[in-house]
Amino acid sequence: MEPRAPRAILENAGFWRAARVQMGVIGALILREIHTRFGRRNLGFVWLFIEPAILAAGVSAIRWVRRETLPAGMDPVGFFTIGYTLFYLQRSVIARAAHTAESNRAILAHARITLEDILTARTILETGAVMTTALIFMALIGVFQGSWPHSLVQMGIGFVLFGLLSHGFALVVLALARFDSDVVDRVVHPLMYFSIVVSGVFFMVWWLPKPYQDLVLLLPLIHLFEFVREGQFGPGIPYTYDLVYVGAWILVLNVYGGLALRRARPFLME
Repeated sequence: MEPRAPRAILENAGFWRAARVQMGVIGALILREIHTRFGRRNLGFVWLFIEPAILAAGVSAIRWVRRETLPAGMDPVGFFTIGYTLFYLQRSVIARAAHTAESNRAILAHARITLEDILTARTILETGAVMTTALIFMALIGVFQGSWPHSLVQMGIGFVLFGLLSHGFALVVLALARFDSDVVDRVVHPLMYFSIVVSGVFFMVWWLPKPYQDLVLLLPLIHLFEFVREGQFGPGIPYTYDLVYVGAWILVLNVYGGLALRRARPFLME
């Protein structure tokens, strides 16, 4: 008779087996999201990268035509391109969260697929697409203007943190949709566009008077804009951010949003 494997080993094997299955589910949901949103013809999934590129390039071109200059000699094209690209990531993840249950009701009948899985797949997809778009923009800016990013690693970490923060907000928005998804959707969209004014797309903290600096630093988004721009422009420019503060926001939003969504799930599935 063969000796039994220790219980801890069996439990560990079961955990990794379940994790592989769950990753397979999320991967399938990512492919479904691409096909649902962009189809299989013409440019297809390439639109996933073109959408944020059009927004960022269009606004940056306007700034360039107006010959705007920024303090400390920062390149306005690179500054606004990355700013709008990050804003697009936030908008894409959060603004579509309210109707997640309604638009995916058919596949939610499968036991292995949950609302959390759908939001996770969407966040991974949007974050990866926006990071790829930003990388292409940085390469083009470097080639044509000679302005290369100081640290791609730091910028990449900033984008991932931005995706995690947006995911936490999306969980909360979806949980609130239990009351009325249309009302939540109508409230979220204006708030998204208002956030572009105060979140750091147009400015850096050190440009503002001291009292306003303390006020905008209450927003976690501004910390990530500052962190990403440090990776983009490097030392010599004042940056103000606190990653511990951002990490606390990410943790609280994702934990609270997950618990709230668990309680809201029966109402969303009606």
